[in-house]
Amino acid sequence: MRLRIPQRILDVAEEMFGRFGYGGATTRAIARRARLNVGQLHYYFDSKRAIFEAVVARHGHEVTDRRRHLLGDAEARHPSGFVPLEMLVDALVRSLLLPEVRQGGRRVSMQMHARLFTDPDETASVVRADIYDETNALYVAAIQRALPKLPAEVLYWRYYFMMGAYVWTLLQPGRLEAISQGRCDPTDMEAAIREIVPFLCAGLAAPAGR
Repeated sequence: MRLRIPQRILDVAEEMFGRFGYGGATTRAIARRARLNVGQLHYYFDSKRAIFEAVVARHGHEVTDRRRHLLGDAEARHPSGFVPLEMLVDALVRSLLLPEVRQGGRRVSMQMHARLFTDPDETASVVRADIYDETNALYVAAIQRALPKLPAEVLYWRYYFMMGAYVWTLLQPGRLEAISQGRCDPTDMEAAIREIVPFLCAGLAAPAGR
């Protein structure tokens, strides 16, 4: 079945933004790959930013919905409000590293997310904040309840470092294969979660420095 034109534009744009970032992808290139002229593309999306926002929202909201769902499940199991740190970290990384596979597009989608988190372009930064900051705040608050003695400033630094760890897992999978000389499979996201959760928990819960 042929894809409807807006979906085709978004699929092509997702791949282009994932490969080249916001600044490197152009509406002309997206239109050409989608087998349209620029005028046709602008009939559906009036600017590159509009395309970018639609692409990010399509998958970003799926990730944030999973974040809320997993956090809600964890809190329901611990009505006291103190969810174990390991459960919180597992929920946070699982929401991004193990998305539902749709149309065989998981690899491109995750590359898109990783590119979004690291793209220095101001537009990407604004869109990223609009999509993810609300659930980031929910998880920071939950981790703060799990680690009540950790100063807030220290927690924010460590949360920031944690984001870097799981984004790098998506962005540079080939490095793991090279460093491990083939012993580790960078496509095995269950193994990635199994290894990254205790690593991140240890960093979050480490004694605060002077």
